[in-house]
Amino acid sequence: MQNRFERFAKRIMTERDYSAWIAVRAIGEAVTRSGKTAVPDIRAYLLSDEFAVAAFKGEGLSFRRWDHQLRQPLLIAGARSLVSMSPQEGFLHEKDVMDTLGYDEPETKCKFAN
Repeated sequence: MQNRFERFAKRIMTERDYSAWIAVRAIGEAVTRSGKTAVPDIRAYLLSDEFAVAAFKGEGLSFRRWDHQLRQPLLIAGARSLVSMSPQEGFLHEKDVMDTLGYDEPETKCKFAN
């Protein structure tokens, strides 16, 4: 994906570019998989346990229902290679491995009405 972006844009992909790409991809996947186009239906599907989107990170990405944060692995890299990917074995969340990183639902005051 990054190579295609570089050829098209004539520059490297930044965090902002990746964020925009994953937002559009997530909405497109939700519409395609749910077969619905109404905003409340798409929102409900994006926040459901059924939703995951491929994003070139080795894990399907999803959204936390309680704070709407995108769950994704953290790539730990050097200048020329991938060193590790978190979450790390032995430190995994009991419900969703992507919830291992950051604050968990009982630990935060950030709540959205569902």
